[in-house]
Amino acid sequence: MQFIRLLFAIALSLGMAAAQGPQTTPRGAVNGVSFGSAPANVARGGILAVLGSGLAAAHSMPEGTPLPVALEDPVVEVLVNGVAAPLFFVSPTQINLQIPWETEAGRAEVVVRRDGADSAAMPVNVVDASPNLFTHAGTSSLIAQAAIRVPDPVGGPASETAPLALDRPDTSANVDAQVLDPAAEITPGQGVTVFGAGLGETTPAAVTGAVAPEGGAELVASQRAYLGGIPVTGVSAKHSSQLVGVYELTFDVPQLTEAGEILRWYSGNAGGAGLLGAPGPVEARFMAVPEGSGEIGRIDLSDLNPYYIAATGPQDELDFCYKGAHLLDFRREKVTSISNCILPSFPLAANEVEYRPFEVSNHTPVIVAIEASDGFQEPGLTNRMLVIDTAADTVTQVVLPTGVDRLRSGFGPNPNMMLLQGGTASSQIQVDTAGTVIDQFDIAAPLPNPLVEGMSRAVAQPGGTNFTGGYRMRFLGPDGGQDNSGTHAVLFNREAAVVASVPFPAGWAPVQPPRNINPQGNQVGNAYSPVTGGFGGDTVSYLVARSTAGTEDAVVSFRASLPEDPEAPLPAAIEVEAKVMPFPQGSFVANCHPQVRWQRIGLTESIAIAGSGQALSEFANPRENQLCVADRLLLLDTQTDQVKVVQSPAPLEVGQRGAVQSYLYFADGGREVPLEAPAKIQVFDPVQETFREIVLPEDVGVTLNLQPQPIPQQARLVVLATGGPTRTNARGFELPPLPGNRGLLVVDLAEAKATHLPLPEGFQRVLVLPGNSPLNQQGRRTFGVFPLLGRPFARATRPGPNGSAILTWDIESAEVTEIALPEGAHWVLQTTGGGNQVVQAGPLWDYKPQSNTIAFGVFDRDRNLISIGVVGPQ
Repeated sequence: MQFIRLLFAIALSLGMAAAQGPQTTPRGAVNGVSFGSAPANVARGGILAVLGSGLAAAHSMPEGTPLPVALEDPVVEVLVNGVAAPLFFVSPTQINLQIPWETEAGRAEVVVRRDGADSAAMPVNVVDASPNLFTHAGTSSLIAQAAIRVPDPVGGPASETAPLALDRPDTSANVDAQVLDPAAEITPGQGVTVFGAGLGETTPAAVTGAVAPEGGAELVASQRAYLGGIPVTGVSAKHSSQLVGVYELTFDVPQLTEAGEILRWYSGNAGGAGLLGAPGPVEARFMAVPEGSGEIGRIDLSDLNPYYIAATGPQDELDFCYKGAHLLDFRREKVTSISNCILPSFPLAANEVEYRPFEVSNHTPVIVAIEASDGFQEPGLTNRMLVIDTAADTVTQVVLPTGVDRLRSGFGPNPNMMLLQGGTASSQIQVDTAGTVIDQFDIAAPLPNPLVEGMSRAVAQPGGTNFTGGYRMRFLGPDGGQDNSGTHAVLFNREAAVVASVPFPAGWAPVQPPRNINPQGNQVGNAYSPVTGGFGGDTVSYLVARSTAGTEDAVVSFRASLPEDPEAPLPAAIEVEAKVMPFPQGSFVANCHPQVRWQRIGLTESIAIAGSGQALSEFANPRENQLCVADRLLLLDTQTDQVKVVQSPAPLEVGQRGAVQSYLYFADGGREVPLEAPAKIQVFDPVQETFREIVLPEDVGVTLNLQPQPIPQQARLVVLATGGPTRTNARGFELPPLPGNRGLLVVDLAEAKATHLPLPEGFQRVLVLPGNSPLNQQGRRTFGVFPLLGRPFARATRPGPNGSAILTWDIESAEVTEIALPEGAHWVLQTTGGGNQVVQAGPLWDYKPQSNTIAFGVFDRDRNLISIGVVGPQ
């Protein structure tokens, strides 16, 4: 049936089995619902797809349940950590299986065994819950069914959902619903069932390979769901009694929502998402600036609700409050003013980026602030929290059990809020949005200043490495030193006491990157040795080192033996082991750029370092026709502690590089004019240990060092397209061409190709924010991707004072849409100086990937704010 193909992606090409047995690569194990790039995150009891060749002789499917752990003759099995897994089907190029419920969470190895011959092992990340919702092939539109709630026989309870039978013709008398077409009308109050996998444990406990008992099994974790950021009602979630590993999720469509909005379903704090219905046209909604609002200096979205904005004025210099806040509810077309004195969420922060009025409750439609309260005379200290539920349009004042002076969002997907008590105290409380204390715990005490007497010079990149339990490692050199000799790895515990101080191995010191040179020839900024950690929670730090004789480079690791229990008493000393892993003879780190970095590759648990055949130490200045280039990659296998060399067929520019999924990319380092935009991209595949080249369209170059944006779950990224000759400024200095003057590029690293998304006629370039902009540092990028829609967006300017607009592209067709602005509009985002410089005090822009939404201020020709707009999924 078509349903089976949609649910389990059985779109298979049948062929002859390879004689040499099953063939796979480390990328062969992917989530069987989302099919995102490896390594896959799949829940215990979830669905995994294995891709390869010669996996089986033909397409073979079991009859009925429980699912078998072997199919065909000769036998085909799939082993997860050595245990045979239940099989949905096998075929020459794809096998779908269930991760056994008995599999422990963590990194697992998957192997296909056919007639006794094993494939190469494939990694997969097994988790307790990783919800994925089934969508129509090639879209984000959910497979949905109109829920039929019918009474059971007299005396029995009412059914929560209609039984389903998506893998065979339906025979139930209770079902007459059909799978909804993505374009079908969806109305408030309508009951809808969607389907998911990986939502976690059930009661009664799910059995590996089996369906749930008749009537289904309830989930252990709490379930909640939002459509367009509005909580749904009538929630029912059950493990299917007809399909292995599939959950039936039923709810009622809430008021204020419509087709084309995003459904987010959470099992505990783990969530999955899809569009309910088909995507609508890309357009904005606008609301006029509220009367009496004064100067609006900031707008904030919640994490989930795309159509509700908190607009805030500047801080009052006398009482430190944000005043004149207004709440703009686009769904209800309602404006609410807030007279409360809202305090900065981190009023004592040294960095002004931390000064903001609101914090989000993660994965909810709630935003939160702290406000001034009577009885606390110390500046910034309060026991009052203001909770704004953007879905219900309510503002609630919550009294906290203690005085606090810092508010922040919870960690990861946790919707609770974190509050720091009493200035420099090392205790935090976790509260829900009703102010109920969920937990209280100690945090790591601030490190002393100086860190260590006589050893206060930071050698490695700022921050170093943080380990579990509040332990922190810093790499320090002697005061007044000019080089990195005498460096120690110093380990502090969560009380900021030194528990280990380990010198670098004799004859070695951390590599010291050169400092940048400004047009006047002066050194600027700082240059620190790069630091990275291990994989899977390893308590290890890696640094690149050079022998004191300057003749050899190596990676040095510092591995700490920390207490397994973070709550255990703090030991007075901890063992830290230092180990040197030399580069192969004649290879060195490409140390000619102030930001020499390496890339961690989770798929292979290796680390890639740009390398050279020379021991470089001077900064390569593009203004002097120099580029910092690598001619090889040095791969550290963190499992064997061995370093190997992979020679590059073309020069790799060290300054413009990055990673998406498990692919690495570099700009072309062989171009004749360093300040011109490179017209080629070199892609490294660490699985095959090979390079491929992407040649860009004519007159289009690439800017890889300005905020490249990955497309979620794909080995693709969106970057600025740049072209044309170099420029000369008023002071006579040569400059690169304007970044983004050719629009955008979508770079597919797996397929080694690039798609140009040009600017429409009349536009000058895509304009990005400076790297030190508060907007940037808070993730409010002005170009990027709507994750579920897969549509890039950008703010673009016209030449001179001719205004700006928001553009969005369809990747497949490269068709561009200019978002229509209201009458009198001329600029988006508050700007000065011809639209090229962002006013740091007034960042009227927000971007929330969870809701696929951008919010922005709209200004007239004289830069007066006239309205606020949002572009959401519908």
